[in-house]
Amino acid sequence: MKTNWYKAFGLRIESEFPIAQLPQAEPGEADVRILRADLSGLTHAQRKYPTINSVFFRGHDQGCNFVTDGRMIRVDPFLNYSESKMGLYLMGSGMGAIMIQRGFMLLHGSCVTDGRHAILITGDSGAGKSTTAAEFLRRGWKLLTDDVTAVFDVDGTPTVQPSYPSQKLWKDALDRYEVSDEDVHSLYFAEEREKFGISVADSFYEGVCPLSMVVRLLPAEQECTIHEITGITTVDQLLRNTYRSNFIAPENRQRHFQRCVTLSGKIPMAVAIRENGKQCAGIMYELITNFMEEHCHD
Repeated sequence: MKTNWYKAFGLRIESEFPIAQLPQAEPGEADVRILRADLSGLTHAQRKYPTINSVFFRGHDQGCNFVTDGRMIRVDPFLNYSESKMGLYLMGSGMGAIMIQRGFMLLHGSCVTDGRHAILITGDSGAGKSTTAAEFLRRGWKLLTDDVTAVFDVDGTPTVQPSYPSQKLWKDALDRYEVSDEDVHSLYFAEEREKFGISVADSFYEGVCPLSMVVRLLPAEQECTIHEITGITTVDQLLRNTYRSNFIAPENRQRHFQRCVTLSGKIPMAVAIRENGKQCAGIMYELITNFMEEHCHD
């Protein structure tokens, strides 16, 4: 069986599954191994209850996964699994579990940077996170993360670990941007729409960067606006936008809550209203960057 070597989240990954969206790495000592395995022998407790060092999850129609010790993803694939969809689950839930076990705080959203400031763009599915991030890239910003954002503390400063140089965009959003055909691959269809993976190697920021602000996109039947949120609302937003909160072991949930409280007190947070049925990426860019200039300071 062919072994593939990749890099993502600052880690060297050895995988028995091809993952199209990841840049290749030289073989060497693996930080993370992704292996085929028979998971039928797992106990009910192992399948149902996450611990500090293990979590089981089912990747819908792709297979079962068991992640352990922040180092290993064992995959029991279903018969007709799709390589592209399997790659999505491995880089989403799989690496999400790895980073949680490695002690990172995980938030759901896309993160972009101008080299000094990092902006985390969150929101529910379909809110326009990746489309807004793509607009930032079109304006010269760099991508730090797409969908899974790992945050850690550096001398009291919340800092983002870059993930890998790829974005996911729906076909209608992709058509707005100039992307070479060789940098695009189809991922899956859902609700008669096609989602693509796009290589953004030339627009990827490889270094860690301080997290400067968090903005939640909220589609609504009203004009585009942005407003700051404060107090307990900020903690609630971070908890709501925690990536795979069900992967956090019970004994670590209080720690995660405290992390959300601490982070909410260190950076400004905002809600940006995106008008339904309107191309708003450019407006969102202007609103968010203006808010950043007003509220974020070096």
